[in-house]
Amino acid sequence: MKLFLYLIYPLFFFAMGCGIYVAYRDAEGLVDKNYYEKGNRYFASKAVEKKLDIAISEPGALKKGSNKIQISVTSHSKPLEHAALSLFVGNLSSTSYDSTLTMQEKAPGIYQTTATIPFNGVWFIRIDLKKQQIAATRKWFFDIQ
Repeated sequence: MKLFLYLIYPLFFFAMGCGIYVAYRDAEGLVDKNYYEKGNRYFASKAVEKKLDIAISEPGALKKGSNKIQISVTSHSKPLEHAALSLFVGNLSSTSYDSTLTMQEKAPGIYQTTATIPFNGVWFIRIDLKKQQIAATRKWFFDIQ
């Protein structure tokens, strides 16, 4: 039994050493730099968004192929005009089909663009709104059949 323990201890310490070495060599950087400042900016942006009562509508049903995506944006139930909106479309299983598109204002508070969804699967849609001190984001997942 002692011989077995004498063989297991070095093996255990060798495995621990290898694990520590690999963890040190391949550190992913999970701690974000300046997280306090970024958090303050995020909460300040959310406070402005809530104060202005920003509402961004969800895109309609999406399908495989070309999709005309139209979003309405309001502030205090009135159309929010002359904002910069971008649309991100990405597939959860592959980043090679990710795309970011600029949305054009077609009418007061109505923004539109055309996005292509090449195949079925779960797709992630994100709208980023920027206008002066306003920065809002909305996210949705769509299961395309």
